[in-house]
Amino acid sequence: MTESSSNIPQFVRDDLARLEISIDESELTQLAQFLDMLLDANTRMNLTAIRDRDAAWSRMIIDSLTLLPGLENVEAGSRVIDIGSGGGLPGIPLAIARPDLNITLLDATGKKVDFHNQAITTLELNNCQSIQNRAETLGQEKQHRAQYDLAVSRAIGKISEVLEYSFPLLKVGGRMLAMKGPAVEQELAVASDALSILGAGELFIFDAYPESFDNNLVVVSVLKESPTPKDYPRLPGIPKQCPL
Repeated sequence: MTESSSNIPQFVRDDLARLEISIDESELTQLAQFLDMLLDANTRMNLTAIRDRDAAWSRMIIDSLTLLPGLENVEAGSRVIDIGSGGGLPGIPLAIARPDLNITLLDATGKKVDFHNQAITTLELNNCQSIQNRAETLGQEKQHRAQYDLAVSRAIGKISEVLEYSFPLLKVGGRMLAMKGPAVEQELAVASDALSILGAGELFIFDAYPESFDNNLVVVSVLKESPTPKDYPRLPGIPKQCPL
């Protein structure tokens, strides 16, 4: 059963207020409905290891919404791709919170894409669509290569892999936002080749949460400054097996 807005846990409202993230009641209701669908589907397929509802609100919905400050300067109509979307995270919460953006969910697993499409239809998300494919393949397709303004992802691999999945899909001037844990500092220390080869420019890391939260999630933001060479992305599986 879908939660009404009055039954949304108070801590969700409190945390969003502390994060200065503005979500209206209709969007909160949609987020609750999506969470219901996700947790229900998770009983039949492996979408997430999180099964507790409160933990799911925190680690799936609110975590996803912490990307919103990084989208403040992203103009209406911009194209966003969520790479390795899994259960639709962070893409579907972002599509709910930013209905002015055109968001594409990308995942290689058919059952996950079927779930995306069910959620998109049920929630009437006219600004969202899902594609079954691998990022390495999509990044070499003319209709997708260098077509996106923003690439987002959540824990899909080491930062050098994420760069190779993301950058071929981005326009020059586009940006990658990758949700990572604190170990990303070590990953970045050995990612200089990937950054240089793929066309990266300005890079910075920001904490998704202020210190008052017990959450060490960080977001890596990287600007695409120059075109990605046509040899990238490499064949499926290679970015993970042999990172740049």
